[in-house]
Amino acid sequence: MDQRLHVVTGAFGYSGRWVAHQLLDIGMKVRTLTNALGRDDPFDGSVEVHKLDFNDYDSLVESLRGAEVLYNTYWVRYNKKHKQFAHSLAVENTKILFDAAKEAGVKRVVHFSVANPTKAPNWTYFEGKVKVERLLEESGLSYSILRPTVLFGGHRNVLINNIAWMLRRFPVFGVFGMGNYPIQPVHVKDVAKVAIEEGQGSENTVVDVTGPETFTYKQYIRLLVDSMGIRRLILPMPPVLTWAFGRVLGWVLQDHVITMAEIKGLRQGLMASNAPHNGERKFSDWIAEHGSSFGKRYQNDLKERKYKQLNS
Repeated sequence: MDQRLHVVTGAFGYSGRWVAHQLLDIGMKVRTLTNALGRDDPFDGSVEVHKLDFNDYDSLVESLRGAEVLYNTYWVRYNKKHKQFAHSLAVENTKILFDAAKEAGVKRVVHFSVANPTKAPNWTYFEGKVKVERLLEESGLSYSILRPTVLFGGHRNVLINNIAWMLRRFPVFGVFGMGNYPIQPVHVKDVAKVAIEEGQGSENTVVDVTGPETFTYKQYIRLLVDSMGIRRLILPMPPVLTWAFGRVLGWVLQDHVITMAEIKGLRQGLMASNAPHNGERKFSDWIAEHGSSFGKRYQNDLKERKYKQLNS
């Protein structure tokens, strides 16, 4: 059995989990670098666990030594420097990771970015993604940059669940503006499959990762409503009003329900791609089967992720 070492950042998280599962399925030795030590192990000990500590460079290099491929899913959603996580810090940390990978002799890096990052100027989330892509391109490492649209499926569906939670509790759901901008969901297992295929390559590539269906955002919400078997009024609303409502709701829930950058990204059509789709699973089929199970409790993204700056 081929026991080549593959390293995945964040294998206890969302996209990294399914990369690790599929690597194990094809007989690879898998190691994860994670800041979620102590979280329940979804692999029953079959994945070797190392601490992802950007302040301990030497240990980071040793954790990567001998790896054929590094699958990097590390990033942060929020920009909160006073809580010791921010997009600028994520860029610095990722540079440390790439430097360590090069020193350790990692043969290839598969990096998870975001769809259309260059089309969103002056938003720190997307700016950070562009900077990290550039760092990888200039690193001298063999690489593939993946740009997935919006994920669904698998273990963790925070976006879908929390939209469903609001739909269960409010008779009216407001979409940002007219809701006619495109969204192209892609299943997380399809993203993992593409990642592993790219890990086996040698050419430097940038790959959009998309599903086979594209909807307007309003259609996307309507599919979710129909799958839940409820009736709701879906209305266009000024984006600033829906953002303000999200802020108030977030204050009550002690979470960040929606960010203005995410609203802008949706409205500019950044969650869809013109490239041929490479995902197979249809969102319409998946949500029809699973939609009724969502929204029964709120998933607090901020608390679940427990972002923190690791200390050596």
